[in-house]
Amino acid sequence: MQENRAEANTPAIAIVGGGAAGLAAAIAAAQAWRGYAGGAPAGRKLDVCIFEKDDRVGRSILATGNGRCNVFNTRPEAGGYRNFPFVREVLRAAEDCRPPLAAVQGKTAVERFFSGLGLVWKEDEEGRCWPVTNKASTVLDVLRTGCRANGARECCDSPVTRIERTGAGGRFALRLADGRISHADAVVVATGSGLAGGLLPEGIEAEPPTAMLCPLSVREKWVRSLENIRVRAEVHLVRGSRTVRQQAGEVQFRKFGVSGIAVFNLSRDARAGDQLVLDLVPALGEADAAAFLSRRMKAMDAALGRTPTVEETLSGLVLPRVGEVVLGQLGLEGGRPVAPGNVERLAAALKNLSLTVTGLANNVSHQITRGGIAAGQLVPETLQIASAPGLFAAGEAVDVDADCGGFNLLWAWASGYLAGMSAAKTLAE
Repeated sequence: MQENRAEANTPAIAIVGGGAAGLAAAIAAAQAWRGYAGGAPAGRKLDVCIFEKDDRVGRSILATGNGRCNVFNTRPEAGGYRNFPFVREVLRAAEDCRPPLAAVQGKTAVERFFSGLGLVWKEDEEGRCWPVTNKASTVLDVLRTGCRANGARECCDSPVTRIERTGAGGRFALRLADGRISHADAVVVATGSGLAGGLLPEGIEAEPPTAMLCPLSVREKWVRSLENIRVRAEVHLVRGSRTVRQQAGEVQFRKFGVSGIAVFNLSRDARAGDQLVLDLVPALGEADAAAFLSRRMKAMDAALGRTPTVEETLSGLVLPRVGEVVLGQLGLEGGRPVAPGNVERLAAALKNLSLTVTGLANNVSHQITRGGIAAGQLVPETLQIASAPGLFAAGEAVDVDADCGGFNLLWAWASGYLAGMSAAKTLAE
């Protein structure tokens, strides 16, 4: 079996996975090695190799943000992170884990990391940051440049199937699908959603991946008539009589159910049998909505010279096909004038358009996965697996996920950065 190493006596760090976390880990490890003691420890080189199962690194980055890449978010506390106390400790540790050469400007470790790579970004009112080019390829370009400049190698088409402790000086053996074996002194597991069973050494537990940030399928058939229609709404996820969570944003109707950012975020908490209650006029309270419709009807009466029909009352307020669904729920005929007693019913229907969740539509699409190595098995200050010195984890390989809005990529960069820096520091010391 062939060993894939740059030089036989060169310290080596293997990065398993060439996505966001893996690329950040590779760059951080190489930078840290150069930075300690003003140069590579004892004049020795470090071999950093990224093992990627795909034919190129960073392919998943290109699909983020609809091809624009929401690089990160400056307000992590708003991300709704799973295991947030652990995430907060990791972010804090990343701030403290700087090699002496890190003199670039930036408020956080992630900002300094990308500033040093030359990326320029813009921040919106919700803390989301985007490359000024509006192209995800720009983010991948600076990451690959950072890898090349720092000597990190890309080994593509090289899926790792097993990581084993060799017993020789605490080193690791990486078994590849084609039969090759590569050895490393430290390993960063950054496989994204592809943390395959059997990859990790015995005794390290990992939850199988479950798709998250995905559309929801619903029971009601009328959604088919609204295929691809988008609305702005406040969506309440209701279980029994309790509102589990609510999100405001865009909702897209699909033949099988609903999609859109607000729905994606709610998918992290949704269960079959839950109700999705759409408020189509979120700016108005329940009582205000009825009063608004009454005022609207009086104004239209004056302009039209007659009492508006039910259909006309909704026209200009919601899209025609959405209005048809609302009227269908109430059993009202659109061509008839609005009866006085129906104003409150219309207002209530606009505030409470209800759908019954039947499950996650993760077979259609999903943005992240939940699962991976339990946070409790990791040392948050380094992201080393406590039971396996020299073995680190980052990104989706750890049981951390968050809402849309750059929060998952923020975790990928920060955790990859910390894991890579920690791995290099372990070898340097």
